Amino acid sequence: MKVVFFISALLIFLSANYYVALRLYQLIPPNFLVRIAFITIITICVGALFVFFPLYKSLSFTMGSLLYRIGTAWFIAFAYFFLIFILIDLVKLSNKAFHFIDKDLIYSLTHQNYTSFIVVISTVVVLLFLGNLNYHNKRRIHFNIETTKLSSDQERIRVVGISDLHLGYTIGADELSEWVKIINAENPDIVIVGGDLIDNNAEIVVSMGLDKILRNIEAPLGVYACMGNHEYIAGIRQSIAFYEKSNIKILKDTLLMVTDNLMLIGRDDVSNANRKELSAIVNGVDDNLFKLLLDHQPSNLEQAEQQNIDLQFSGHTHNGQVFPFSLVVETIFENPYGMIQKGMTKIYVSSGLGIWGGKFRLGTQSEYAVFDIIHKQS
Repeated sequence: MKVVFFISALLIFLSANYYVALRLYQLIPPNFLVRIAFITIITICVGALFVFFPLYKSLSFTMGSLLYRIGTAWFIAFAYFFLIFILIDLVKLSNKAFHFIDKDLIYSLTHQNYTSFIVVISTVVVLLFLGNLNYHNKRRIHFNIETTKLSSDQERIRVVGISDLHLGYTIGADELSEWVKIINAENPDIVIVGGDLIDNNAEIVVSMGLDKILRNIEAPLGVYACMGNHEYIAGIRQSIAFYEKSNIKILKDTLLMVTDNLMLIGRDDVSNANRKELSAIVNGVDDNLFKLLLDHQPSNLEQAEQQNIDLQFSGHTHNGQVFPFSLVVETIFENPYGMIQKGMTKIYVSSGLGIWGGKFRLGTQSEYAVFDIIHKQS
């Protein structure tokens, strides 16, 4: 069944790419060199990921990074080309019924027209440029979490939550160093990682020395993480070894007393069919403790409510990363982004500090979350 789904999705993706390539090609006047250049560029863009994924472990970092950056950037650009041409075709179809534009004018604008070609390309380039600027503008999200489970004389506990860093071919040492500075500037007591610290190759992040940078995170009560689906994609053993090198403690279907009244719980990723039920993990835990849950994928949120979790921190969705994928994510997840409350349980789904693939955010944001857990008068 999975094979059928994969093949169907692949055929749809290739067909949509052919549609975009054909429509762009139709805009180019009959200039042999220009058309050959276009065919070459579009072939590289579409084919980059098809070369990268089966071969990335045997490619040099430079070549792997180049193919990955081209392929993932094209994936976003392709989506906007597709939307533009769908819109144009809808106008053309409407015009056949209502005749509000001269059909010869429409044909001249959509065939062998350098001006139209440049306008379409420029529109997508501007969108990607704005999306890149937005990606680099990291947002700070802050919440005061009031609870009677902290004593009245206890100082607030500051938790900094980060998720979906996707370290690897596109996000490296320089960017990660800046993120560590941002985190440390918050003076956190605890730092939590909601999964997908690594993108798709654990060996690469080790060779890049990113573990040394992560060890610079300053959190007196520790740095903790749950597993994400990309840790499994990157190789679970290698991923866990990288976490250990980075002084980040993995909570894999387990719990840990951080303070006398703060219990941290980390679930394995839902992609592991053998992960434990949340009820089994927290069985016997005193409900007078503040329970903070890390669960990468925000699925089955009612379980946190049923187990009297005080705060759940998740990621995975990226909030769709770019519009219109954000609309798709909204149909899949009960809470694709932000804070909701179910009963007495607060659930925050982060859009992520990093990104998958191309560094573009349109209609979404890159962020880190600051939770100040403070005493509440009963």
